Amino acid sequence: MPKLEGKLSTRLILSVVAIGLLGFSDIMLETALNVSFPLLMTEFDVTSSTVQWLTSGVILLTSMVVILSPWLKQRFTNRSQFMVATVISIVGVLIDAVSSNFGLTLFGRLLQGIGGGVGMPLMYNVIFEQVPENKRGTMVGIGSLIISFAPAIGPAFGGYLTQNFGWRTVFWVVLPVQIGSLVIGWFTIKQVSRLTKEKLDLIGWVLLSAFFVAGIFVIERISSHGVTNIASVALLLMMFGGIGGYLLYAPHVVNPLLNPAIFKFKIFSLSITASFITQVVNLTFNYALPMTIQMVLFQNSQVAGLTLLPGALGYALMAIISGRLYDRYGARLPIMIGLVLILIGTIMMAVLPISLYGMLFSFLVIQLGSGFWFGNNMTNAISHVPTNYQSAGNSIFTATNNYSAAVGIALAAGIISIFQKHADSADRLITATHLGATWLFRIDVFLIVLAAIFSVRVLTSVNKKG
Repeated sequence: MPKLEGKLSTRLILSVVAIGLLGFSDIMLETALNVSFPLLMTEFDVTSSTVQWLTSGVILLTSMVVILSPWLKQRFTNRSQFMVATVISIVGVLIDAVSSNFGLTLFGRLLQGIGGGVGMPLMYNVIFEQVPENKRGTMVGIGSLIISFAPAIGPAFGGYLTQNFGWRTVFWVVLPVQIGSLVIGWFTIKQVSRLTKEKLDLIGWVLLSAFFVAGIFVIERISSHGVTNIASVALLLMMFGGIGGYLLYAPHVVNPLLNPAIFKFKIFSLSITASFITQVVNLTFNYALPMTIQMVLFQNSQVAGLTLLPGALGYALMAIISGRLYDRYGARLPIMIGLVLILIGTIMMAVLPISLYGMLFSFLVIQLGSGFWFGNNMTNAISHVPTNYQSAGNSIFTATNNYSAAVGIALAAGIISIFQKHADSADRLITATHLGATWLFRIDVFLIVLAAIFSVRVLTSVNKKG
């Protein structure tokens, strides 16, 4: 259990940096490939709803691995988890660097998803286990800063490399980053908690995985074929059966993978709901903006990446600043600033005419708000549950954020595909993409208002508790 007060050691900071670099490289590849989707659709002769699996499929697998985090934490040392995850990710990077077809490219990305699925919760486990309470906000900010630099440089960097050297070059550039992360982690990551020989709750993992897998597939299926067909109904039954079965099963297990009892804490349940919705909205922009910029505004992938750059840099900068604000003033100030900015930016995206600078500025405002909100929302929620629930809370947040990211991408791809599928000429495809993006942004406004309501209720609950 961490001390209430204390200083951050250089070793601890470097260990968080090493694990953060694993998450950084995984997310950078994801965002770098997003701006290359139109090119990949042509090269591999696949549709927009298929190419998005290079991102949402990886996020889905990452979520399935993340839910194993509490068991991995009890069973294996921090360093062994990190080393295995990084090696698996490196193999995936090498496969994609030489890939010549869509199936092989997807396989390489899935291996990277396994690495990211171990790395993301591991970083926050180290922070909440080893960092003094009075430094947690700052350290979460540092971790978020490292990871958030990935979407900051990913689109611009990926766009530049794709435009000038080909999309595979991105993987060769990421390779030395992961090797460097491996070396730093070997020397700095330490173990402070005792290990146990806890058995894997395979039934619980299968039930949760059924929920995650069906949830992603059902969005794509309904968007392309509607609800009134056997496959859509089967997927819906699988999704609700998975989560319902787990909620009935988990109370009868001594150490469930993700303890549902944590949801009895109102602050946590409201925070995780708000986080899920906000991340869905956030990822719709990461998918839709590069697609719209290239297919409607006729800009290349490099321009699309540069359009996202200011917003992503703003997120990275605000993550560390807001962490310091959290440590000094508490959760209310950074969370409220974040909510206001996200709301303003999302409304701007929906009401302003689609243009390069309009989307750039709107996305910048959204990401500035996200930098204030995301890390502090998680820190506030996990800090308000008992210590024995914190590992489960961390895993639930990481799994939910990954899952909601996949939902956001699938939602954006599904809505745009609905409008695109009846376009029988190039001109109609442009119009359809424009209209699809417009309706997507309108739906985003409704969703973000809903998330804001939940987030404000969190702050109200904290005040009443205090």
